[in-house]
Amino acid sequence: VSVSQPVSNRPSSLAGLRCLLYSHDSWGLGHLKRSLAIASALTTRFPDANVLVVTGSPCATQFNLPENCDVLKLPSVSKDAEGQYISRNLTDDVSRTIDLRSRLILEAYRSFKPHLVLVDHQLTGLHGEALPMLHEAHEADCILIYGMRDVLDDPEAVAVEWDRHENHWALRHGYESVCVYGTPEVFDPRTQYPMLAPHKDKVNFTGYIVSPLDYTTRLPVPTRIPHVLVTMGGGQDGRERLECFFDSLLQAPPTWTSHVLTGPLMEAGSVRHFKRLVQRMGMTQQVRVSRFHNNIPHLLQAADAVVSMAGYNSCAEILQSRIPAILLPRTTPRREQLIRAKRFQALGLAQCLTDLQPADLRDAIESALELRPHAPGRIDLEGTTRFCELVEALVTRSADGSTEPLRAVGRE
Repeated sequence: VSVSQPVSNRPSSLAGLRCLLYSHDSWGLGHLKRSLAIASALTTRFPDANVLVVTGSPCATQFNLPENCDVLKLPSVSKDAEGQYISRNLTDDVSRTIDLRSRLILEAYRSFKPHLVLVDHQLTGLHGEALPMLHEAHEADCILIYGMRDVLDDPEAVAVEWDRHENHWALRHGYESVCVYGTPEVFDPRTQYPMLAPHKDKVNFTGYIVSPLDYTTRLPVPTRIPHVLVTMGGGQDGRERLECFFDSLLQAPPTWTSHVLTGPLMEAGSVRHFKRLVQRMGMTQQVRVSRFHNNIPHLLQAADAVVSMAGYNSCAEILQSRIPAILLPRTTPRREQLIRAKRFQALGLAQCLTDLQPADLRDAIESALELRPHAPGRIDLEGTTRFCELVEALVTRSADGSTEPLRAVGRE
């Protein structure tokens, strides 16, 4: 019995490059926004490229898509109070939802026939849902890249989560490159996550992923009232922090205006609560509450300080804006935000508050409004450019038939 060999998806050139970007997206907006920024960079650098973003984000259709890019929305999952995955909208057990998602991911790969697959954050997808696609893509000699944010979690948690046969296979045999969307100055996963040590030659630091922004020089306007942006990322776990912010306004009449973004995933009743609270406080002229804005970098450009959770995208966009920041990291179910916020504080990039006290937050805001914007260039924000350089290097090496180790981008 003859066994048919898989058709090779190895690209022979950059012409007509097809890229599939997968992200599981169970919590917040970070994975989706990062994927869209990368997609935009790819189609800008390689104008005839096509990108398919496969995502579980419930907000998949709320952002403008780049040219030559489309989105395949997977059934959404979320987390319960204990941090366990659950189906967001379907009444099915989460295992059935994962099985459905896995089949859709594999069929998307087979139908789209990408030359390159980028897997975001989860080594083999949520509960291994991307593993069938990874095996098939590997057999077809597709370029496979694992993309990880600067911090995943504390080292002990990552060691437990990664210590599975399929994850060892993915790092050892599946992925050609491991892209760290950050800099070792902030956090170096090569030393923090021991399972990466045997594969350190695959690791590439790209710098932080942000969409391009034309920076406008800030000129002091003596008569202008200072403005504070308050953003809770996706908003699923932002209510306690917003309660603290509004309590801080009651300490004394604020000398600034505020725009509060609750996040599109905050429960609708909580959003109504904060809008009514502004009215009861008599601050409708000073405080605006919105659920969603699709261009937070634009809002940051108009602000003098920002109060934010410490998710990856929020912090990257804050670095890009250069304005003083107060970070209110969550500490469960992962410690990722706490680690990032403390590192930012240690580097003088932001203030970090972990004990939510209105008086402390008020003091931090007033202190931030006295500061000047950071000098540009302190932290590398060229993540999309370097990612495209890596893709070009991988494709060129394939086209040349080279077996030499890849000369990594962004590595010290």
